[in-house]
Amino acid sequence: MYKEISGLILYNDLGDNCILSNLADIIEDYNSKSYTNEKIVARIYREIKRILDLATNYGFDKNIWHNYLVFLLITNENSFSITCEKVGESDGTVNHFAKNDFKIFKNLFDYDFSHIEQDLGIDCFTTISNYKAIVKKERMYNKNVGEKVQYISSCIENAKDEEEVFCIITGFYKDFGVGMFGLNKAFRVGHTNGKLEFYPIRNMDEIILDDLVEYKFQKEELVENT
Repeated sequence: MYKEISGLILYNDLGDNCILSNLADIIEDYNSKSYTNEKIVARIYREIKRILDLATNYGFDKNIWHNYLVFLLITNENSFSITCEKVGESDGTVNHFAKNDFKIFKNLFDYDFSHIEQDLGIDCFTTISNYKAIVKKERMYNKNVGEKVQYISSCIENAKDEEEVFCIITGFYKDFGVGMFGLNKAFRVGHTNGKLEFYPIRNMDEIILDDLVEYKFQKEELVENT
C-alpha cells in the first residue's frame, strides 16, 4: 500500500493525519517487522475507528472502505479536480497524471488485506468491507452525502480500469463540484483566527413547513417569494 500511495501525483496531498497515509505507514512497519504485532493491531484499530466515525457522520454503508476512498477522491481539491468542476472532462496532458492516480485508487479498492488479517488474527478489514449500518433517524444532508458516496463506490467497484474511473469521477465533478462545497449542501459561517470560514452542516433534521406552528403569514410570504 505504501508503494501505491507514493505513486500518487495529483492526489498526493491527502492532508495531515490522513487515515489512508497512516494505514500505509502501518502496513510498511508491519512488513518490516519494526513493531510488535500487538502494536500494529492497536494502530490499525485506531484507523478503523476513524473510518467507522466517518461512516456514522456521513451515512456510509456496505463497503465503507470503498466509501472512504471515494470520499477522498471527491473532496480532494487539486489542480485537476478544480479544473473539472462544473465542466467535466477536458482534453489536456493533466489527464495522463489523473489516470495514473485513478489506477492507484482502483488498486486500493481491490487491495487484499487477507494475509495481514490472517497473520495478525484480526478481521476488521473484512468487516468494514461488508458493513451494515444501524438504521437511525434520517438526517437530510447526511443521507444526501451517503447516497452520493455509495453510488460512486458501486460504479468504481464495477469499473474495468482507470479509464472508466476517470469518467466516473470527472462526471461527479461536473455535476456536483469538488471538496466541501461539492459534497455538502448547507453551511454555516464562522470566524477562525480573524478569517471568514464556511463550515458544512452535516446533521440537520428534515423539517417541513407544516412543522412550524403559528407562522401562517410568514409561511405564505415564503411560498409566494419562492
